[in-house]
Amino acid sequence: MMRALVYTIISIVAITFLRMVMGLITKGIGDLMKEETASTSGSASSRPAASGKTPTAGELKPCARCGTYVLASSAISSKDAKAFYCSEACRDK
Repeated sequence: MMRALVYTIISIVAITFLRMVMGLITKGIGDLMKEETASTSGSASSRPAASGKTPTAGELKPCARCGTYVLASSAISSKDAKAFYCSEACRDK
């Protein structure tokens, strides 16, 4: 009984260690790929520069035209700022 308990504990520790090592390896490879992608995309001068940062938090407002929810920080508002739109096409309609 004691031997089974020791083997179980050793197995749990070994699996945890292997998961940690594999996570570090995959994170390192992912970081290398990000740097390579950023350096190759930065050299293309024909493409417009994008900030690369999409806001993911904030208050959601429904589009007054189609009902799609958009972030209040990136929504297009009406002149009186009472209505929010998802695009200029919805605002113009």
